[in-house]
Amino acid sequence: MKAGSSLTLTIQLALSMGSVFLAGCPSASDFGTGTQVAGLKTDSEALPEGGYTPSNADVLVARMLELVNNERTGRGLQPLTLNPILSQMADDYAKEMIECGFFSHLSPTGEGPGQRAVSAGYVFLAVGENLAGGQTTPEQAMADWMKSTEGHRENVLSPQWKEIGIAVRVGGEYGVYWVQEYGNPPTSVRISAN
Repeated sequence: MKAGSSLTLTIQLALSMGSVFLAGCPSASDFGTGTQVAGLKTDSEALPEGGYTPSNADVLVARMLELVNNERTGRGLQPLTLNPILSQMADDYAKEMIECGFFSHLSPTGEGPGQRAVSAGYVFLAVGENLAGGQTTPEQAMADWMKSTEGHRENVLSPQWKEIGIAVRVGGEYGVYWVQEYGNPPTSVRISAN
């Protein structure tokens, strides 16, 4: 199983750009060609090029959100709300990783989560991303992220996040891909004319 990868990008919206923080590198492993996702048997060789979203994706996403919020509220942090732009961004990226045969925060064109968020129309002070491949349940993916020392746990438990997007897709080298996109939108945008 692919343990996953984590990335946090912070942009301070002031007069200048902020900092970029990268945490974690994926580890290599082999998943095989057949996989079980919540009782759904698949053969990755027979899947469409970008894989597919399982029919029970809403249930899997809701469970993942519950697991994230349980970890957060159990430590006195605010729960996250599901954001449709971040969720679409997560699904699009899972599909791209499957189609192009890579597993990284940077796409083959060099786009990272910050650029993808801007392209998706998501306004943010900071964005972060967790990736996992091969885990067949939300519980397995969360367990791997929470025991990670590569930034995944830090993303789940960062107090700066307010919103999350979650996607699960079947296909590709790892059989199942999980993507979490974290967001911290500005509470208000103030524009002054001089």
